[in-house]
Amino acid sequence: MEKKKSTKDTKIKIPTREERVEALEDIKLRGLYLHGYAITADAAPILFDSSEYQQLVDQFYEENKDLITPVIHRACRENYEFFMTMVEQALYRFRKPDEGEA
Repeated sequence: MEKKKSTKDTKIKIPTREERVEALEDIKLRGLYLHGYAITADAAPILFDSSEYQQLVDQFYEENKDLITPVIHRACRENYEFFMTMVEQALYRFRKPDEGEA
């Protein structure tokens, strides 16, 4: 019986629409913070090669694999503006789900 109980505990929870919007908004704000820091530090090219930026892009990809392909993930890692555009697109999709579906 213990094994059945432990498998129920490890069941993956599917996030709600609100939870996904909240997570995407957090990623967006952290991305904007990094960009603002890069502008004031005059180190934008260096900062976007940083592990903090790469981790943010990787988190975005891992949490949104249903929307983001591996090719888009790689492009996001190389281009901040593209990354932020993809975050905005994902936010739009979850805020206006009926309009985004065909």
